[in-house]
Amino acid sequence: MPKIPSIKKVLLLGSGPIVIGQAAEFDYSGSQACRALKEEGIQVVLVNSNPATIQTDLQTADFVYIEPLDARTIERIIEKEKPDGIIATMAGQTGLNVAVELADCLKRNSVKVLGTTVEAIELAEDREKFKELMLKIGEPVPASDSCKSIEQMEKFISKHGLPVMIRADFCLGGLASGIAHTQEQARTICKAAIEQSGTGLALVEKSLGGMAELEYEVIRDSRQLRYNLQHGKP
Repeated sequence: MPKIPSIKKVLLLGSGPIVIGQAAEFDYSGSQACRALKEEGIQVVLVNSNPATIQTDLQTADFVYIEPLDARTIERIIEKEKPDGIIATMAGQTGLNVAVELADCLKRNSVKVLGTTVEAIELAEDREKFKELMLKIGEPVPASDSCKSIEQMEKFISKHGLPVMIRADFCLGGLASGIAHTQEQARTICKAAIEQSGTGLALVEKSLGGMAELEYEVIRDSRQLRYNLQHGKP
């Protein structure tokens, strides 16, 4: 996105603990984001719960906080540092969840979300909202339903059969998700998905196993993308 003249100070959420599927690559990308911002003359406030990273070097950011990556802590830092913008997408799943929790705080403090917006994060992470958006723009989706109990999941299977794909809601990394070919597998995955979900919900859908997957990386103009999302366009 182009430089916004009103953005003088940016809060960047760091990579956090190094765990499988998250953090190692975000340490690098977060470090590069800090450097890019500083090259543009923007002050950088970095928050990271893990001191053993490249990005927590005192030369990387202007202000470094070794603090927990949770909404309550980030809110206190926002009130103290008064940043003009925030970047949450360099902190993996943790950063995305925190950004959603901070939505009211960010509005209250006039902090602009840079890059992926809270609305876009919610659309991607809320399985039901994502399904509704796909149907709205005419994209076919497999039969699916949200469930908050194993019993609800079993009702879906009795109607649509096996195999099924079970995903944890608000969990983009694929944690506690998988394909179930038997009732026993479905119960095990569903239980884990509900426990891991940020909303206590799991999405169960007919499995598309065996189909080819084609993935595109797309860069979109932020204003046009926001307009499209608001009007149900791709």
